[in-house]
Amino acid sequence: MASINPISTSIRMSLNLGMVDGKAVEKSVSINNLDNEITPDAVDAVVTALESLLEYPVTETKQYETGLIVE
Repeated sequence: MASINPISTSIRMSLNLGMVDGKAVEKSVSINNLDNEITPDAVDAVVTALESLLEYPVTETKQYETGLIVE
């Protein structure tokens, strides 16, 4: 039976830079090489801590996990 071996975990935060010419402008900031066992609560704590250091507000956070399928 196949299984998945975790390789890497990262998060991407979307920042709202405001409006330019009537269009919303966003920027993303990524954090890579996180522990593969990171919990949603830990991700939230990291984003909350970083949010106060960022110039623009965080509008969305996504977590990406990469794994290798092995038999």
